[in-house]
Amino acid sequence: MKVIGWLGVALVLTTLVAGIVVAVPGIVTGASSFGRGSTVSAASSGDPPAWGSGNLCTPVVGPGPADFTCVNGLSSSPVPLWYNFSAPMGIQGGTVLVTIKGSEDCINLNFHSFYSTIVIQLLGSSYSCPTSGGQGSDPGVNVVINSEGDYVSFEQYGSNYLTNVTTYGTTTIVRDYQYASFTDTTITYIGTTPGFATCPSGITTGRVAQFYGYMTGLDDTFGTTFVNGINVAHPPPNFSHTGPIYPPDGRGLGTGDTWVDIGTTTTPAGVCSYL
Repeated sequence: MKVIGWLGVALVLTTLVAGIVVAVPGIVTGASSFGRGSTVSAASSGDPPAWGSGNLCTPVVGPGPADFTCVNGLSSSPVPLWYNFSAPMGIQGGTVLVTIKGSEDCINLNFHSFYSTIVIQLLGSSYSCPTSGGQGSDPGVNVVINSEGDYVSFEQYGSNYLTNVTTYGTTTIVRDYQYASFTDTTITYIGTTPGFATCPSGITTGRVAQFYGYMTGLDDTFGTTFVNGINVAHPPPNFSHTGPIYPPDGRGLGTGDTWVDIGTTTTPAGVCSYL
């Protein structure tokens, strides 16, 4: 298994003594949403989550030891729905399929894996997470991916919600497909050292492997945010682009579909941690 510093993998691997991902009793305290403009901070900054636990589903394992299928059909849950996915110790190349059929829920997911395929199917609409003050809503789907060489696909079929994805490192490929209307997905690329001791670390806009946004509905937004590392001797200047998206970065086929692309040296609130 390949291990490199910016993943924070040394910290993560110490938590994987349980091996395979199964449903574990108990709830991780502090699970919450975070993201652009969020007033809800993430859970503790350096502590890894309880891998193989959550209330979103009981994953079905197989056919391989790192293959998991998670299906949830609950709508309007009174508590956030979450799961922490991690491959068994030393296993690469698994497939994780997460299908969320319900609507009006707060979804929080953590992933840790190597050279795996992650597919997240969002079939519902109007996901939202309450703010710390109990008014308004934060992004309703929140995902953290701490991995090396993963391929991640978001398939969004519903409308009216915000999705925040934070990926650590430069080798994870993220593709986002927004098929309905009024959805906003932001991918934040950021680097860390083990334990999130230095964050951001070593990310520049030109190093990320690949991303892709595909929108067919009305007034959808695909966002990319690159947090340039504080240890980069000559980071590129900050920039901002708002407008249409074209290949190879993606396609916006609906009216009002927009790509928002940001480079920054300012760390967005709450991104240097798991959910």
